[in-house]
Amino acid sequence: METIPIFLSSDNNYAPFVATTIASICDNTKSFCNFYILDGGIKEENKNKILQLKKIFSNFEIEFIDINLEKEYANIDYKNNEYISISTYNRFLIPQLKPELKKVLYLDSDIVVLGDIKPLYETDMENYALGAAWDKSRILYNTDTFEPMELSKDYKYFNAGILLIDIQKWLKDNIKEKMFDILFKYKEKVLHADETLLNKYFDNNYKIFDIKYNYTDYDILNKPDSEIIIRHFASALKPWNANYTIIKKQVISLKGFDEFWKYAKMTEFYEEISIIYKKNINKNPLFKRFSIIADKQMKKQSVDIFIP
Repeated sequence: METIPIFLSSDNNYAPFVATTIASICDNTKSFCNFYILDGGIKEENKNKILQLKKIFSNFEIEFIDINLEKEYANIDYKNNEYISISTYNRFLIPQLKPELKKVLYLDSDIVVLGDIKPLYETDMENYALGAAWDKSRILYNTDTFEPMELSKDYKYFNAGILLIDIQKWLKDNIKEKMFDILFKYKEKVLHADETLLNKYFDNNYKIFDIKYNYTDYDILNKPDSEIIIRHFASALKPWNANYTIIKKQVISLKGFDEFWKYAKMTEFYEEISIIYKKNINKNPLFKRFSIIADKQMKKQSVDIFIP
């Protein structure tokens, strides 16, 4: 049976959500998965909690990889939004960390997997160094990237949360170095960190896979009834801080909310995530009102709905 190499990235605060992501992958994928977690300071206690998933699943192994940020980014003049750490560029290091691999998946930790990811991993790369899902809706509101980064008129913007990487071609083409050349050239114009750099370099020159492998809130507008294999909570509204989203000024239930909590419950972090959720829901009267509206909608949709 083929092993699927999957890279994730986490600091200590995101450890509960990495565990939830891993649980969802293992529950839906028959293949054996080798998880490589780019470790941004996960405490041993939390590493052990993640590894407790072995009590439930036998189709995975985990390797935690420490990244020396000072060493790797010593020559990088990093300036970006306050909420984005320089560690977001760690995914550029993946090929040099495991140069013996041919192809790998990179997944953000704010996702839940709802189907087998093997077909995504087996995608024919057709000699492209990168595979991603084309975010067609982005063209409607991409003024912050299109002009400042001088993208081509035929650009196809993609969300960088789910990537398929050809390790050998990435290394051969020296793509990491070229990414940081772009960062040096455009500096403060790089508003969305690694995602902006990736879109500038690859523009429309990458393997496009179906949006079902990177389904975000934006896709609810375009494909509300689409098949979903990977639900990506790419906006500020996550299932651990909200049970709603706002689409066209309408409060609606957060798609994938139930599934997230199904897998969170499998982890050793369930109680911790529940506390985080309740604090977030109750911290603002407006948020609380939105959550009540979404709660009523979800109860109409499902008799056995799970609410933390």
